[in-house]
Amino acid sequence: MNLSYNPQLGRYFTFEPSKSKPIYNWFYYKEAFSPELVFYFIEKWKPKKILDPFCGIGTTLLASKEKNIPARGIDASPLAVFVSKVKTEHYTEKDAEEGERILREFFEARFSPSYEWEFELFSPKKFFPPRNYNDVVFIREKIEKLENEKLRGLFLLALLSILPQCGLFIKDGGVLKFSKEKRAMPAKEAFRRKVKRMLKEAKETKPGDVFVEEGDARAIEFGDAQFDGIITSPPYLNNIDYTKVYGLELSLLTMDKNITSIARAKSFRSFITKETKAKETPPEVEEYASLPIVPAYFEDSKRVFENLYRVLENGGKVAYVVGNAVIHETHIPVDEILCRIAEKIGFEAEILVGLERWADVKPAKIKTRESVVMLEKI
Repeated sequence: MNLSYNPQLGRYFTFEPSKSKPIYNWFYYKEAFSPELVFYFIEKWKPKKILDPFCGIGTTLLASKEKNIPARGIDASPLAVFVSKVKTEHYTEKDAEEGERILREFFEARFSPSYEWEFELFSPKKFFPPRNYNDVVFIREKIEKLENEKLRGLFLLALLSILPQCGLFIKDGGVLKFSKEKRAMPAKEAFRRKVKRMLKEAKETKPGDVFVEEGDARAIEFGDAQFDGIITSPPYLNNIDYTKVYGLELSLLTMDKNITSIARAKSFRSFITKETKAKETPPEVEEYASLPIVPAYFEDSKRVFENLYRVLENGGKVAYVVGNAVIHETHIPVDEILCRIAEKIGFEAEILVGLERWADVKPAKIKTRESVVMLEKI
């Protein structure tokens, strides 16, 4: 397999460049890549129809819409699907004007919410000042009563996006931690500001051929040879359970205490759960079979690649952004293993390295990298 380097492109493997971009920044998701990465492959490959089977917060879909390319997305997370739908929606001037009117009147009539917001790991009341908790639950119930479906989604996304600002918690790696030093912004003011900005940016949206739904990249339901371009990034092999990291947002979205455990059971296996034992370890990863989660991760990856091969046209291409891993002081060359699995399926494969870094694994440091595994159906 060919291996090349493009550190310039590697700058766009993170969400940071998106923080200042309208609509892309409606929901902060540290794990997302930036639209410039999508534009790079659109320009390079000139695809006519794009799929993102791990669509996350919709960066590939929104960038494709911006370039007038039909795009389809799936994700196992109800939160990801919701965020993607709201961001890729077409809003009219009338929608924006109605939203501004609703926002002006939003807090005129108060009531005692009938909702009880519950989360799998702890009571959300512990992680918010009492007034903020009450305001969040009040806003959540009032949003549910909005008749305009597009505005209901936009207002709800605004509420979900402000939770880190209004809570007394931080997202530290793969866990939520209570922070005594954290200062929480008043929820009403944060919500009002976010909705006003989103409505202003919504006026600039244009129609596009984008569709997103909940689904499993290991069992894609699209027909054969539907796409000629796939731009995506699966969960990294890092043992981080994103249903917990974004569990407050997910539980408030659905008002279902059990939604995180339900979503976890459907997730691509990149973190340790009860179901992380592989039924059939791919031979390409046999030397790492004794390490936790590794065999299951690559078993799922193989199933994904088989699905991608099926839904791609001949000559179709894939950009698959991954990070290598260090588990129990052992370096796992994720990109190389994925290439070998893909080649056995029938792809041509090469690696484009964007970032290199040192993992601090005492007593030594291990060099690792983030790459794009580039595949072509032949």
